[in-house]
Amino acid sequence: MNFEKPLLFTRPPIWAVFAIAITIVTVSVINTSTIPLFPTQRVVPGDAAARDSGSVASKRSCAGFFRGGAARAVTASIREFGGVGDGRTSNTEAFRRALRALERFGDKGGSRLNVPEGRWVTGSFNLTSNFTLFLERGAVILGSQNEEEWPVIEPLLSYGRGRERLGGRHISLIHGDSLTNVVITGENGTIDGQGRMWWDLWWNRSLEHTRGHQVELKNSHNVLISNLTFINSAAGVRIKTDKG
Repeated sequence: MNFEKPLLFTRPPIWAVFAIAITIVTVSVINTSTIPLFPTQRVVPGDAAARDSGSVASKRSCAGFFRGGAARAVTASIREFGGVGDGRTSNTEAFRRALRALERFGDKGGSRLNVPEGRWVTGSFNLTSNFTLFLERGAVILGSQNEEEWPVIEPLLSYGRGRERLGGRHISLIHGDSLTNVVITGENGTIDGQGRMWWDLWWNRSLEHTRGHQVELKNSHNVLISNLTFINSAAGVRIKTDKG
């Protein structure tokens, strides 16, 4: 007697074979596609990348050009020289006295002048070599609104005359010439040039001499400016390693 073969053991239809093959391929693609196309670098705390990425105690600048050294031998506060941070009193003579006093430590380990919290109005003053000007948190240096506190000096060699007027130019608020190893930094203090006065003089055609920069260091080397906010400049910040 002949019996029919059970359907369970019959050859599967062709569409079923294709369905199984597609399923296998799909699972393989899903497993391999979990690898990120643009993996981010993971920095393990304590490794070289973590140590070098945010160290503010480095003796070299982030660009590698500033060569730092030991801490300054002498530290003083602008208050020790009669400074008053009330936003009204002129501190021009206080800053100038401080720099004259600290200049003598240039070859004896250098010096640092701290500017505490407050609003310190001042005219122009000259920095010295091997020196740090440090603005503490909340400290604001305000450019004086008295033209007489911005002396007139010779024009830049590269111009041969004032930019806006013939003859000399007003010295910058913070000035330096032929210096080395100078740092202007702090805890995010502010240098406000209050430059509106100078712009008003320019637009009113009553400006007699070229406006001074907010900071100018010329013919100077190994200079670092960091962790500060500069606002309301009369003529920007100028750093040059040659005389002009």
